[in-house]
Amino acid sequence: MKKTVLCNGLTVITDHNEKAVSTLICYWVKAGGHYEAAYPHGIAHFLEHMMFQGTMTRTQERINELVEECGGRRGASTGNNRTKYFIYTPYDEWKQGVELLTDMVFHSTFPEQELAKEKKVVIEEIKRAEDNPREHGRRELMRMLSGMHPERANCLGTEASVSSITRDDLLRFHEQFYQPSNIVLVVTGHIDHAALVDYLESLTIPAAPEMSAPIVLDKLKLCPLDGRTIHIARDIRQSQLHWGMYGPYIDSEERYTGFVALHVLGGGSASRLGKQIRGDRGLAYDVSVRLSPGVSEGFITGYVATDPQRIDEARNIIIAELNRLKIERLQDDELTRAKKWITARYLVAEDYPEAINSRLASIHLFHGAVDPNDFVDKIRTVSVDDVLHFAETYLNADKMLFVQVSRDGDAFVADLKNDGRTA
Repeated sequence: MKKTVLCNGLTVITDHNEKAVSTLICYWVKAGGHYEAAYPHGIAHFLEHMMFQGTMTRTQERINELVEECGGRRGASTGNNRTKYFIYTPYDEWKQGVELLTDMVFHSTFPEQELAKEKKVVIEEIKRAEDNPREHGRRELMRMLSGMHPERANCLGTEASVSSITRDDLLRFHEQFYQPSNIVLVVTGHIDHAALVDYLESLTIPAAPEMSAPIVLDKLKLCPLDGRTIHIARDIRQSQLHWGMYGPYIDSEERYTGFVALHVLGGGSASRLGKQIRGDRGLAYDVSVRLSPGVSEGFITGYVATDPQRIDEARNIIIAELNRLKIERLQDDELTRAKKWITARYLVAEDYPEAINSRLASIHLFHGAVDPNDFVDKIRTVSVDDVLHFAETYLNADKMLFVQVSRDGDAFVADLKNDGRTA
């Protein structure tokens, strides 16, 4: 890995693989859905869409033509804390890819005539998410967990918020966040670091008049969750059950224990929830549990879909297994299996330029990723006592929230049972 900071403030990081025949070029911007408190929600994602609509020197059509001419593939994605723009090229076409991507990131014009059209595209994306009961339940869960920070509920925003975005909003957001000092260019695969730096110095990359202070997000204000269930009525055959609680941040050492504890809980078919819910009782096709340690928040979330008449059975199993982790010490073989699975997955990912690229960007922007060998060492040191402490700290049934998506009748039955009454 090599790193250079240009005089305009842009950080350039490369990881060269001599055997690679392609080059992955990624601009990572420290801005995403969680940075929208002063803007219409969804603007980070909408701006990502508008980046492909033309620059000062190129139309949308010409951008697409140039990508094909160099045999490339381009794309972008918006997350909570970062926005990513990438292009894959054959290794001998990397200059074309770098120049094109740099032009888009720093010189997009957001044509007024394209604004209304692209809003329709994004609104259809929002409708698609809302029509999907699983995604709709997940979005509602995140909305409740985000509480006092509505901009952090989802990156897409709402139909109303996206409709309200103006070109001036885009220019203001771009001016604030798309400064070289707030961006890192990471290139993985086949790349010559010195040649890349020399080429970037020849391109026009505007620097901010003054280097601004790093943009820091406020920590999430935690809401009381109280173990309650929120119902969403949908005419579907399966009942969807999402659940969530607060977890450690990305800079917390506890996240390593969390990865191990939650893999034991619901990391696959051999996990406790996998055995109970699918293996022993045939309640569901799959069950998942995830730890998401973020820059300004940490979430533990889970999901299962099952027969409406057995949704309470699944919920009770989840609560029982959460409690079990707090009072029952893990068996040595169970702990060992979890550690091996986590470390193996992490190391295997290092064979892929996308994973290397993402890790290097995360280290620079958020200090949230570590060297693969360090990660493995951290996981291997997790003990049974660490897991018990993590469970006691975070896995409390009275500090979680359930979101159930089901038919009206199913929700009504579940409400009666939760209230301790009978139909």
